Amino acid sequence: MFINKLLLKEFGKFNNKEVGLKPGLNLIYGANESGKTTMKEFIVGMLYGIDKSRGLGARLDNYQLRKPVNSSGYSGKAYISKGQDEYLLERNFLRNNKNASLTEVKTGKEVQLKSPNSYKGIIFDVDKSTYVNTLCIGENGAAPGKELAAELNNYVVNLSTAKNADIDKTEAIKYLKNERKQYDNRKLAEEIETYSDRMAELGDVEGDLEAIREERREELDAYNMEIARLKREARQLVNEADASIPDEDEDRERSRIFLDVEALVDEEPPKKKKKLSDNVLIIMLTGIIVVAIIMLAVHFLHFQKATQQLFTVCAIAFVAITIIDGMYRKGYFGGEEVPDEEEFNRMVYELGRATESRTVRIEVDKNFQDAHDAKLELLKFKEHDAMTNRDTYYELKEKRDALQKQYDVLEEEKQAIDLAIAAINDLSAGIYHDFGSRINENVSEMVSIITDGKYSEVRIDENMHISVLDDDHYMEIEYLSSGTVEQIYLAVRLCVASLLCKDQMPVIVDDIFTAYDSKRLFNTLYCLSRIDTDQIIIFTSNEQIGDMLDDLEIEYNYVEL
Repeated sequence: MFINKLLLKEFGKFNNKEVGLKPGLNLIYGANESGKTTMKEFIVGMLYGIDKSRGLGARLDNYQLRKPVNSSGYSGKAYISKGQDEYLLERNFLRNNKNASLTEVKTGKEVQLKSPNSYKGIIFDVDKSTYVNTLCIGENGAAPGKELAAELNNYVVNLSTAKNADIDKTEAIKYLKNERKQYDNRKLAEEIETYSDRMAELGDVEGDLEAIREERREELDAYNMEIARLKREARQLVNEADASIPDEDEDRERSRIFLDVEALVDEEPPKKKKKLSDNVLIIMLTGIIVVAIIMLAVHFLHFQKATQQLFTVCAIAFVAITIIDGMYRKGYFGGEEVPDEEEFNRMVYELGRATESRTVRIEVDKNFQDAHDAKLELLKFKEHDAMTNRDTYYELKEKRDALQKQYDVLEEEKQAIDLAIAAINDLSAGIYHDFGSRINENVSEMVSIITDGKYSEVRIDENMHISVLDDDHYMEIEYLSSGTVEQIYLAVRLCVASLLCKDQMPVIVDDIFTAYDSKRLFNTLYCLSRIDTDQIIIFTSNEQIGDMLDDLEIEYNYVEL
């Protein structure tokens, strides 16, 4: 299969960008930051979609990096040929409106996808992990140095055991089984059962409490109804002057009713006590004494005679005015007497008494009252016990529910691990028994070409350690230069892809040749041209690659960004 045309409608920095491709080798040239990697990610995104990460990592994931900044859209199209058929792939990458469609170009008929938003199983069978780890080679595919060597070892182990670049069957299952032990929840299950049994012993705490409260309400209603009946009878006796007071009722013996009928209109109001300030002689005598005291004080202070006279006149005038004002307020000169606080309170009392009706006093049977009080007291204790049981019940429930949440989390983890182990075992069913020897042979041939015969043999031992033949001994790749390790890494990826990827999917190489010298770059391009696939797409900022392809007489389609 190969890609005929790409239409980046809204993707990264591109808007309605159209790129035509052809079968065979395609060279896409662009300076730094021209969008080469963005276009590579668009191809992978059209084939497999772009998943949105969660949590803090979502800010820097591929979905966010490729989402257009100044556009509300996020979509694209691709025309792909497979055999005699041509398909139109359309995809919307937006998380909230994610969808994909597949249409036969000749007939215009839309093809039903086997899985939502996935073309896998229709135009290709390779999973995304295997494709990205073999045929899609990015500029940051692995770090240089020992980290790259370790990744390469790990990579080959994974592919050789599980046919998937992300799964190392043996180590994965061993790791998962150890992890499963950490999620043992049997002790939690025992504690949950203990709490449940204690809760069952308490019974229906809400129902028991409500029943007691209902019984209390019924008792109060019955008591109040009886008191109301006695009051009605008492009022009736008040209204009937000659009414007789019954001694017995039909149902029970009851007490007598005592009545107090008060005629408030005839009642004498409380007498007002006289005060000394109400006597006019006392008031005048008090004023004379005050004036005398002031005159003596002025005399002894030896003021000038004019000053003494002025003080005396002012004092006499002040005291006289005060006495006259007080007598006026008491009503001696025909003015209305202003009530003091005590008189005001007495007036309020009189008004209240004047609005009272006749008072009725009833006496309830002592046995009836004692029985009522005793029953209320008993219900009070029963309600207290029921509330205690209810509080205990919910304390137990809170503890049990907390344990249940922990239990569910552990159980979910255990089930997930069990599913993972089963999936890994299923993936390993199609292991190639001769995978190791075949990859040895293919990688050795490609590495020999790339290194111009310097390393003619690559060996992968029983522990999947990679080494190369240098003179008369094998050297671990950790001791090779980072450029050589990257070249071996490329050879392994391409050789593994030839074994695993039977769909002849496009090989994508994104600017990986920075550590290659001219001779090895020339040899690598020659090896790429020999790969048994329908299409190779090389993204580069190296202007020499086109000249090298011309020297190799390799036909290619040139696209400049």
